[in-house]
Amino acid sequence: MAVSVTEFKKENKTQFKKLLLLTMLFGCLFLGLKSFEYVEKLNEAITIGYNTFFTFYWMLTLFHVIHVMVGLVILTSVYFGISKEKSNTSVEDIEDSAAFWHMCDLIWLMLFPVIYLLF
Repeated sequence: MAVSVTEFKKENKTQFKKLLLLTMLFGCLFLGLKSFEYVEKLNEAITIGYNTFFTFYWMLTLFHVIHVMVGLVILTSVYFGISKEKSNTSVEDIEDSAAFWHMCDLIWLMLFPVIYLLF
């Protein structure tokens, strides 16, 4: 996302939009992976009340999933906002959306080792 912001600042809208779409694709792939993982857990009857670990697992990973979905909505609105012929999407809007998306990255960088590597 940071590279796409740089492209936007260089007024290279075509490259910006390509990179933004790539970012959104990876976000959707993440959601698809998590959906697959959640279905497997639910088929094994591993729900939020299964034990203490899975209570935290469900709460923390769903917290992240919700933020990724919100981030995708924000990035989609930026994409369509910038695609308009007369766009009023500012550099600040782009930077704010990038900051939110990278906040989601940071959440995952903290959650992944705790949930998947330590336990």
